[in-house]
Amino acid sequence: MNKEEQLSADTIIPIMARGLGLLLAIDMWRLWPDLSMLFGQGTFLDEHSISWQQRPDTLSIHTLIANLPEYTLASLEWIHFFGLLYIICGLALFFDHYRSAAMLGLIILHYLFFIANYTWSYGADYLAQTGLFTGFICCCFGSRGLLHQRWARLGSTVFRLQLTVVYFFAGLGKAIGPTWWNGEAMWKALQQPLSPALVTIPQSAQQLATLWVGLGIATLLLELGYGLLWIKGRVRIYISTGIILMHLGIALTMGLIHFSCLMIWYNLCAWDHPLLHRIAKPIIKPLETTEPTLQVRPATADLNTKEGGNNKHVK
Repeated sequence: MNKEEQLSADTIIPIMARGLGLLLAIDMWRLWPDLSMLFGQGTFLDEHSISWQQRPDTLSIHTLIANLPEYTLASLEWIHFFGLLYIICGLALFFDHYRSAAMLGLIILHYLFFIANYTWSYGADYLAQTGLFTGFICCCFGSRGLLHQRWARLGSTVFRLQLTVVYFFAGLGKAIGPTWWNGEAMWKALQQPLSPALVTIPQSAQQLATLWVGLGIATLLLELGYGLLWIKGRVRIYISTGIILMHLGIALTMGLIHFSCLMIWYNLCAWDHPLLHRIAKPIIKPLETTEPTLQVRPATADLNTKEGGNNKHVK
């Protein structure tokens, strides 16, 4: 990658936050038809089950809706109001309007929807919450005062360090035990009925034992070797590309599209992958910092000037 194409430290976190806002808005729009069933007053879970799985001494969207009066506006329940507010905050963050308010609103609403209750929480939700928090701290407070560059470097370092820890311990957990080494865990993961897969793996493919062993070991090596991304050069491009392809495979074969898109976007931004400049050029360009230009007109060589100077010699 050319030097002029590399992102500066104060661009990584803002562009990550803008893409994250779009991903969260799309995910909430995907859940829109099921909002009433999952979070509304007519949820399929009873109040006791919801309170039992909720974090103690906290407020979730379920308890918030339960304490509000039953009221509908244009056939929309309260849950649709909060869902619409979630989408608006995500789109405002993506279009870089009212950045501080949009991030703060997303942090609160995302916690109410997906973090406060264990039933609707999984890894991607926690990673999205930490990404929002990092973006809020660095973008809203880091731009004040003379320490902007230091805040930007700290934010990008913390962002990369978080991903390194997540991937390393995910790989370490897989490495303990034989199932990821012999391909059994890889085959089981592809056969989980989690979401509608875009690419279906037939049962007859179980006979390709060597393929599943190779994919399982490759997954282990990518996650355990994620720390090598801190080394600049071709090693970073190779490993980050492997991670991106791994999540692309997860999206296609397991149907975990939101999780895969989130992790692909995080890796593109964190390690300044060349693909980022192709798919996000309209977002990157306004954020790029340029060298200050001198706005003073150059003086003429003639000391005896009239109305901008002339070329006559001084007598």
